[in-house]
Amino acid sequence: MAPIAMSNLSSNWKKLQQTLKASSAPPVKKPADGQDDKHSLKRKRPDHPNGQSKKNRLNAPSKPSPHQQPSSRKRQKMEEPPSVGASAKLHDSKALSRSTSMPSLKHSTLLASSKKAADSISVLIPSSDYPDVENEGVSVLALPGKYIAIDCEMVGTGPEPDKDSALARVSAVNFHGHQIYDSYVQVKVPVTDYRTAISGIEPKHLRKDVARPFKEVHHDLGVLLQGRILVGHAVKNDLDALILKHDKRYIRDTSKYSKFRELAMIPGRTPSLKILAEKLLGVEIQAGAHSSVEDARVTMALFKLEKEGFDTEVIARYGHIRTDAVGADVSVRVSEPAKRKSKNKKKKKKKH
Repeated sequence: MAPIAMSNLSSNWKKLQQTLKASSAPPVKKPADGQDDKHSLKRKRPDHPNGQSKKNRLNAPSKPSPHQQPSSRKRQKMEEPPSVGASAKLHDSKALSRSTSMPSLKHSTLLASSKKAADSISVLIPSSDYPDVENEGVSVLALPGKYIAIDCEMVGTGPEPDKDSALARVSAVNFHGHQIYDSYVQVKVPVTDYRTAISGIEPKHLRKDVARPFKEVHHDLGVLLQGRILVGHAVKNDLDALILKHDKRYIRDTSKYSKFRELAMIPGRTPSLKILAEKLLGVEIQAGAHSSVEDARVTMALFKLEKEGFDTEVIARYGHIRTDAVGADVSVRVSEPAKRKSKNKKKKKKKH
């Protein structure tokens, strides 16, 4: 059969022929593995997971890795200072492991001073020189200073575990965020709700060969807090759990500070630690189970942001207060009322 001339084909058939010719064009070759594609939108993975050297990561506290492990370092034992007291005998038997607790950065801080914010956020980064050791008790490296921040974790007890609570863990950090105390606490009554999703406490943590007796923990914290300024968030709850008292003049409570209370979700109510960390430090905490070490660090970081403001409010309420020496009793300087001064003058006149 003779071929049909192109002039005799219909216009639709001509279009179909042209389409078939175009589809038979050779495919575009893809770049081989390992070659850069200039037009690719796929992000390249840096050599290091964070794209930074170790030195730059340490100098950039605004972007710490949430799972960054402290560098390995041979722990050098030091004699426990007499002002700290307590449980050195249990360090080896009950210390569990290094903590990896670290809040993740979410957004930039709302503070105007970036330098001040960076200094406060640096408290949140665990130190390689003073690493966190879970359930260590009194730290053999980090020493307490003038300021101590504490936080407690609770478990549910009794027939109504949502209402009845018992102390299960307590942690404390110094002004620089170094862990100075961490211990699980034995619970004498039956635990009906470990609240693991929130507290992070599991049955293994409260075994007698792991957790310390409440009496010992109570004594340890009592010695640590003596003569020092206590920092905490709703710190009355922590003191009640420890059955301890502390002079209100030496307490800095981030839930009661006037500027922080303005950030509460409901006006007139107490702002949560999570909200304050998010709005003032630009970090997200308590995404899963809480960590008493992490929460204590965040509380200290918030205090450092407004240390001068805290001091101003305390002076306005109680007068000028100063600590003579770390670990010693706190002496208070308060101006005498005018009536007392006038009485003293009258007594002097009578003597003459």
